[in-house]
Amino acid sequence: MSPPPHDADAVLDSPAASPRPLLNVVVMLGGYLTNHVVARIPSYTVRHTWYRRYLGIEIAPGARILLNAYMWHTGPRSTSRARIRVGARTWVNRRACLDLRGGLEIGDDVSISPEVMIITAAHDPASPRFEYVSSRVVIEDHVWIGSRATLMPGVRIGRGAVVAAGAVVTRDVAPLAIVGGVPARQIGVRPEAVLQYRLGGGFTLFE
Repeated sequence: MSPPPHDADAVLDSPAASPRPLLNVVVMLGGYLTNHVVARIPSYTVRHTWYRRYLGIEIAPGARILLNAYMWHTGPRSTSRARIRVGARTWVNRRACLDLRGGLEIGDDVSISPEVMIITAAHDPASPRFEYVSSRVVIEDHVWIGSRATLMPGVRIGRGAVVAAGAVVTRDVAPLAIVGGVPARQIGVRPEAVLQYRLGGGFTLFE
């Protein structure tokens, strides 16, 4: 899986891109600051303030977006109509990629492991014009997503489901299901009794 494109590519790849050069420069500068400056500042307060005010992300109490997360977006508060939410006590780990363009809702007590990619926009491969399409991704409470898993546009991950490391999810995942593989298929079931935990703790000085 190739890394996310440079922010300039993300802007030019979106229907929200403006033909006005000055506006494009402002958008690209904001993208650079978000992903190459703010994302590296070792302070939750600073990062979360930027994400809330510049990107318009709703970050619930106890949620943590760790260092070097990548926010794929198209400009200041461009996500306001799509509604982007990170639920209470949810952890988004290092170098995770959150695509905000099509809308993203993450529930409470969700664990998103390092280098996970959540994609909400792409091109239609059947379109003669290679049309840009987007679709909201929903991750319900108590979901655990393993390292380097990829969620494709439009999927819903049911409450308490587990996505194994490296899996590529192309369709909805049932509550409590454990899925793995490419494309992801169900390989197990999680007992409902385990869904009593509340994520928290694990703070370090430079986060």
